[in-house]
Amino acid sequence: MESNLVDTLERLVVGSVAITARAIAEADADLTLMQWRVLLIVGERDEGSAVGEIAARIGAHASPASRVVSRLKRRGLVQMAKDDLDGRVKRVSLTEAGEELRSRVLKQRGRDLADVLTALSMTPAEAEAVAKLARSFEPFA
Repeated sequence: MESNLVDTLERLVVGSVAITARAIAEADADLTLMQWRVLLIVGERDEGSAVGEIAARIGAHASPASRVVSRLKRRGLVQMAKDDLDGRVKRVSLTEAGEELRSRVLKQRGRDLADVLTALSMTPAEAEAVAKLARSFEPFA
């Protein structure tokens, strides 16, 4: 039973990544999945995110995370500033171009996910089970 559930989750994860990659491509974003992940994280809050927080959430050390941020900065998608409370901390936030790109990809991905849901017919109990499954992924987001 557990093996079947793992296989099912694997198909779900592969499909999710494929939908995200397709949305990135359709938005003409030219981003790696890691760069996209950073844009997602940084765009969650108006004040942005500290480089250390970004590193922890993408599962990397500060140095590789800083390199990803630097690439995005060179492309004009993010900006960096010293934290107001701790000048040693660098905060990364989206530029207007970064916000626009993030929004385009999220809209495309939302349309694709809506298409997936259109093909389903779920009872309220099934919808709650899917919501519970989604919540279980939150620690990895």
